[in-house]
Amino acid sequence: MGERHVGPSTRAEGAATALLAAFLVAVVGALAITLSSIAPSVRLLAAVVVAPISALTALLLYFELHGRSWSYAGAAAIGVLGVGLRLIVSTQPRLEVGGGLPLAVTAGYVVLGILVVVTSLGAYLSVRRAHR
Repeated sequence: MGERHVGPSTRAEGAATALLAAFLVAVVGALAITLSSIAPSVRLLAAVVVAPISALTALLLYFELHGRSWSYAGAAAIGVLGVGLRLIVSTQPRLEVGGGLPLAVTAGYVVLGILVVVTSLGAYLSVRRAHR
């Protein structure tokens, strides 16, 4: 029986996986800060919206580590979703909680999300080419 390799096998895969892990940490961290600074009635809404995204991101990260090419495409979609939600919330003051995030934090989050999209798509194409 052969050993099964776990972990990224190319630089593109490694970069995509590392950035997805950083994105997951950013999402969970932002949720924790949000939950600690808002009214209980809004906590449930925030948790209901963000928890599934966090769980799906963790699941995609698991499958990336096991070399599933489709997980990179899924990670790109999660990146688009995260950036989209952040931009929507940032441009709608009534949706922003606790006065909103500083511009630098929002910009960092958006840049991280865009990097997840770009590297994940690159890794997806790399893995698909390697399997042909």
